[in-house]
Amino acid sequence: MIRALMGYFGYVKKNEILDKLNFARCVGKRLDEHRETVEAITEKTTLLNDFWHVAHLATQDDYLMRLYYLVHNEWPHDGCHGAGGYVRKRPEVLGKCGLPEYPNELSY
Repeated sequence: MIRALMGYFGYVKKNEILDKLNFARCVGKRLDEHRETVEAITEKTTLLNDFWHVAHLATQDDYLMRLYYLVHNEWPHDGCHGAGGYVRKRPEVLGKCGLPEYPNELSY
């Protein structure tokens, strides 16, 4: 009864949201695989010579970082095991994280 009433008013249990965000692996794994894909594209193609492609992939990386933060309440630790598992360093081709809430001292 309470759950139905809370749902009616738009409230959702946090663990339900986190379970949905971690569908088919965790958010950290998704971020790590995205970065691995960017590295492969950089090494094996000229696709990232186009600014639009780089900007799109950088925005995707920022979005996955935001999801990581929402799930784990911390930013990913580049090249280290954090709460969300191992996440490789952000590829340099993507530039600095563009999220306004991302702490400047962590930006590279």
